[in-house]
Amino acid sequence: MPEQDIWREDYEGLIEPEKPSKPRHDGKVPWGGITITLVLVVLLVAWTILSPSIMPQQGDTYTRSPIHASWGNYTGYRDIWAGNVTWGVSVSGHATSAGNLSVEITVLVTKVSERPGNWFFRGTAISLKNVSVYVGPLDNATLLASMTSATEHDYGVSATIPATFGGPGVYEILIKARFMVYEVMRIGFIPLESVNVYPVYLDSPVVVS
Repeated sequence: MPEQDIWREDYEGLIEPEKPSKPRHDGKVPWGGITITLVLVVLLVAWTILSPSIMPQQGDTYTRSPIHASWGNYTGYRDIWAGNVTWGVSVSGHATSAGNLSVEITVLVTKVSERPGNWFFRGTAISLKNVSVYVGPLDNATLLASMTSATEHDYGVSATIPATFGGPGVYEILIKARFMVYEVMRIGFIPLESVNVYPVYLDSPVVVS
């Protein structure tokens, strides 16, 4: 027996037979991966389409308006990781109410200015969650009335609150507002933060006679 055959006979049990190589492609289409990719694309497109409208910048047009801010105004600056923005709150209404204990107060929230943090952030939108009217000094204010709904405009969001007083008199009024800010991105949007504005003082008291 040749020498190489003797070696093979001794070690043949330790040598694994070579496995046939599998073909790299068996001709099947990877439908699972394609389906997942399509679903993700559809979700991203829907997420982007459903993004709220970005509130335009108005400068101080409304916070200095003799109509929209006839009772007073407030501006507040926010600087966070998504950028910086100045919000304006304008309060309007009639300062006197003769022969009627009710008065309507309109609160308008606008965007004064904005600078997004980077290119991916397009701008912000808001949803007005609450506007409340308080009577009395800040340290002892009493809730008088709250908004029931909000109205969206091309320039901002407003709420009109009918307030009813207990009787004739001179009333010091404070306004509290809360709104949710949404960051609209190149793809989709996210809830960014809840902003609380309190108090907004009126330039003059309400006189009820």
